[in-house]
Amino acid sequence: MARQRRQRIVAVAAYFIVALVAVMFAEIAVRIFVPYTDLFVVTGRIAGRNQMEEWAQVDAFSAYRAKPGQYGSGSKTVNRHGFISTPDIETKKPPGTVRIVFLGGSSTAGSGHDLADELTWPWLTSQLLRERTDRDIDFINGALPGYTTFESYGRLWSRLRFFQPDIIVVYHGWNDMYYMAGTRDITAWKTLPDGSWGFETGPKIAIYAPHWSDHVLRYSQLLTKFRIDLTARQLGEIGLDPENDGKLNIERLEVFRTNLKLIREAATVMNAELFVAKQATLIVADDPIICIYSCRYEYHGFGHEDHVEAYNRIYAIIDEEIDASHVIDATEISGSFEMFVDHVHPTESGAKKIADIVADAIQPNL
Repeated sequence: MARQRRQRIVAVAAYFIVALVAVMFAEIAVRIFVPYTDLFVVTGRIAGRNQMEEWAQVDAFSAYRAKPGQYGSGSKTVNRHGFISTPDIETKKPPGTVRIVFLGGSSTAGSGHDLADELTWPWLTSQLLRERTDRDIDFINGALPGYTTFESYGRLWSRLRFFQPDIIVVYHGWNDMYYMAGTRDITAWKTLPDGSWGFETGPKIAIYAPHWSDHVLRYSQLLTKFRIDLTARQLGEIGLDPENDGKLNIERLEVFRTNLKLIREAATVMNAELFVAKQATLIVADDPIICIYSCRYEYHGFGHEDHVEAYNRIYAIIDEEIDASHVIDATEISGSFEMFVDHVHPTESGAKKIADIVADAIQPNL
């Protein structure tokens, strides 16, 4: 028995040594053949190159726009005008065509949790309207990850107006909470300390949500690669504002109201019908538990109750500023794990449901 026990111990030790040697060779191979990744940079713990440079370029009127070509993993595209998940489109609208413009952040662009072009809810909405009516309909997805109503308004009056939209659909909420947090000077929105704006030097950018294990994993490039490959990537602009004080700045809600009014008046000037949707979210008042691992509250610096209050106040502002017939309530799917991968980004099922809700609201106006 003692001899068999020694043999088992030797066998286990041999397997362990072989595995250790294999891991060492794999670590060396990764360090030689794969570009180095600092896990503390991509999780935003220390400042580094802004990863938005991969897909975005500076825009004079809306801070940034997407570079034409492939976006992210390759399932998404950006057309020649810089519009994500949008078929190629001419500036001059064809006669008899109804053109819809969608404004929003990553949940409208279909990024954050990447959805292929044809699975984004603006694409699906337009498809549904074509099937339900006899109208020629085209569309522009004017959203981008990180956009708030600030950037959407800039893009609308500076770029999108030349495409002669007939209908404008706004879907904002989560990203506008960035300027509702902390004490940062709102007049310095989208500026660096020197007053400029660009991607070369900027705040900490979290491409992957931080995790406690990163303190150990960062010392191994092999484990770093595994950690990154198994983690959902956030391609949006997720600046962790060091001036956040853990509280919701109620006064900043009026900035959202003003931005919404500006979009409303711009739509009137363009002779376009404006619809504003109440953004659906995983965040619901009576069930904070579902958000413990899924809702990135740390991005804003305040907690569950403040997020619920912020959403409710945003919804109230929409009701106050937009005619009820042009308010779209997508919140019927809020709080459903089946519909969301995190706080606000829809799954394929969620995108289909949002498209159905929006198409139902728009269809009578066609």
